[in-house]
Amino acid sequence: MKKHKHRDSVGDSVNPTFDVCAGATASPGSSTLTFTNHRNKPCTISDDGTAMSLQTLLGVSSITIPAKTGTPPVNGSSTATILPGAPTGTYTYNTSCCPQGGNPQIVYQ
Repeated sequence: MKKHKHRDSVGDSVNPTFDVCAGATASPGSSTLTFTNHRNKPCTISDDGTAMSLQTLLGVSSITIPAKTGTPPVNGSSTATILPGAPTGTYTYNTSCCPQGGNPQIVYQ
């Protein structure tokens, strides 16, 4: 089985697009986050039960990112809008598709 790395956004990024298992940093001025999924099954992200939740940042408690489709395969994606006035901070979320060993995070600056 070939191993691959999940890459976070490089540096700060306005309106980042990133693998759901990697997490990202959204720099000031960001209004959206685009989650991508290169897996053969849909992936659902959900609140991890902390105060810094998806509900606080995006106004939803879960998002399902579609599986990759087509030939050649095209990654699934889902774009979420950051709520106006969402507090800066680190938002950790649960996933249904990522390997064990810690949940991904969104750092909203």
